[in-house]
Amino acid sequence: MSNFSIQVYKNISSNKPPEISLPVNLPQSDLVNPVLIKTAKELFAKNGVLVIKNLFAKDFIAELNQSFSEQYNTYFEDKDHPDALGVGVKRKMITVNFQYPFNHPNLYGNPLLMYLMQGLLGKDFILGSFGAVIALPGAEQQHIHQDHPALFEDEALDLKLPSFAITVVVPLIDLTPATGSTQVWKGSHRLSQSEELEKRNSSVPFVSTGSCYLMDYQLWHGGTPNISNQVRPILYIVYYRSWFQETVNYEKQTRVSITQREYQKIPEIYKFLFVRVQELFQFSQPTHLDKNYHPPSNDQSQDYTPVNPLTASEQVNRLSKVAKQSLTQYGVEPTALKLISHGENTVFAVDTPNLSITKQKSVGKAHRRYRYSSSRFALRVHRANYLPIDAIDSELRWLQFLSQEAQLPVPEPIPTLNDKLCTLSEAQGVPEPRVCSLTRWLNGSSLSSEDTSQESQLLQLESVGRLLGQLHDHAEHWSIPENFTRPRWDWNGLFGDMAGYSNDGAKVWDLTPQPYRNLFESVSQQFKETIALLTEDRSQFGLIHGDFWSGNILIDQQEMRIIDFADCGFGYWVYDLARFLNDYIYERDFSLYLDKLLHGYNQIRPFPQAQLPHLKTFIIAQYAAYGLWQINRAQDHPSFRARLEQELQETAEVIEWLMVVN
Repeated sequence: MSNFSIQVYKNISSNKPPEISLPVNLPQSDLVNPVLIKTAKELFAKNGVLVIKNLFAKDFIAELNQSFSEQYNTYFEDKDHPDALGVGVKRKMITVNFQYPFNHPNLYGNPLLMYLMQGLLGKDFILGSFGAVIALPGAEQQHIHQDHPALFEDEALDLKLPSFAITVVVPLIDLTPATGSTQVWKGSHRLSQSEELEKRNSSVPFVSTGSCYLMDYQLWHGGTPNISNQVRPILYIVYYRSWFQETVNYEKQTRVSITQREYQKIPEIYKFLFVRVQELFQFSQPTHLDKNYHPPSNDQSQDYTPVNPLTASEQVNRLSKVAKQSLTQYGVEPTALKLISHGENTVFAVDTPNLSITKQKSVGKAHRRYRYSSSRFALRVHRANYLPIDAIDSELRWLQFLSQEAQLPVPEPIPTLNDKLCTLSEAQGVPEPRVCSLTRWLNGSSLSSEDTSQESQLLQLESVGRLLGQLHDHAEHWSIPENFTRPRWDWNGLFGDMAGYSNDGAKVWDLTPQPYRNLFESVSQQFKETIALLTEDRSQFGLIHGDFWSGNILIDQQEMRIIDFADCGFGYWVYDLARFLNDYIYERDFSLYLDKLLHGYNQIRPFPQAQLPHLKTFIIAQYAAYGLWQINRAQDHPSFRARLEQELQETAEVIEWLMVVN
């Protein structure tokens, strides 16, 4: 380690924030100094604010400033921007894209900051947000505020909490009395809102480029006026405790904007900072900062190997081993499987003449036995970390009733040797046991692949309507057995706790980027208001298919058959009708298609008229729910990841079109 001196100004008897002045162009390796780190930690913890001079190289900041001015000069105009949050007069906050030169560990992974954040926020701290605040010439004094409200309603408790988020402010120009800076109240992170800040003296740190200042998320502060003719841009990097979820500040933009390509450029030792991006992209597990951490040299920061997640085919290969192992529970030796789909669940075709179905009840009518293949079966490996095994068992119990008692053309479950409708199976390379289930193969070709005349199509739609009517009629009159559990496709199921077809709707919303989040939230609110007008009596609400579209409807020998009950649950009858009509929204004869569906449906049972005026609302809600599902599945499925951006854009376009069309 080289010889150098550090100046520390605690400013105990002054209203000025504490300050650490480093030598100019100090090597990064010298920043990992235990005494320096300990001093910085103690000063910040006590005061809630800390100035660090000369932490960054001036030429590096100059490069950032030049790039920022070139990429974001449209925000230098005093006008509203859809992706910028107004934070005062002539003052706006934007998200900065993680791309060259901002995607550089010298900025977000400075060694002193890394160890300081570890000591203040815990070893699992993350990079929570990254952007800039732009104060235009003429910007006025900003209102005094905290960056986040208190976490609890217990004032005494809130004032004792350690930091849960810390902002690092990196000015891109020299901050002077003319350009302005940030007015801070040292120690105010330990003040309640009821205390008057006017009784305490404030200070404004004026620093040159290469310096920065840190602020606790609870520190009271406000931007000062910009009376110069120069735009004042400051970068902010906010580090969070791992559990912290921000609830304010990002109404118009995402917290972190980074593409998969740019993510792959991040050196391995810094990927722990981007764990929430990893949750979206499903890359490797983060490597937390520990005693073995060594800041990379300039060469090391450019020399690394990107992490490659499992491809879809690699996932299928591992899941096929799970599937084969499960077959032993049905008395079948592992055999060759044919992949049918790898999406929500992974489905294989099993061709075997050796599977006994003697336990199955007869379909009842000989002319209906042609529905099923005699030697092919469908084996599902259910998605992990979503529906519990009792919910999957409930789906299969309903299918058992529909196929054997109601005699509807649906997949018929095959029980295991232990007379269970599903089983757990595991295999090497798959981290958790998977639920597997087996059904008889329903013959037929997909209705979505049929190429027919309009006259034939209208006849088919009438048959589809009858099938849907039969399904709903049996659902309404079926005595639901004990311990039967399936999702509810109401507001909470689509946009609340289960948003994104998940068990953590809040997380899915948090992963939803702008402007899609605002759009989906608008749809969510409209849907909530609509279903508040409807009742849940059995004539209006019951067990529905949940994914009733043409791709899940088979046709064979003029009979309509329905498959894929993975999303079955409790909802309004109009939900299934809306799902089918999703694929017909651009049709000129949409009203005619709706009439034909209802004509067939009403031959079986009357459709609830009170729900029809809300058909479009349900269609729009399903598109928004589909977008959230795409985001959720992109976390662990490479195919969804690859097309996520395009899917979200197309989904948004459909929703916006539906909102304005009659």
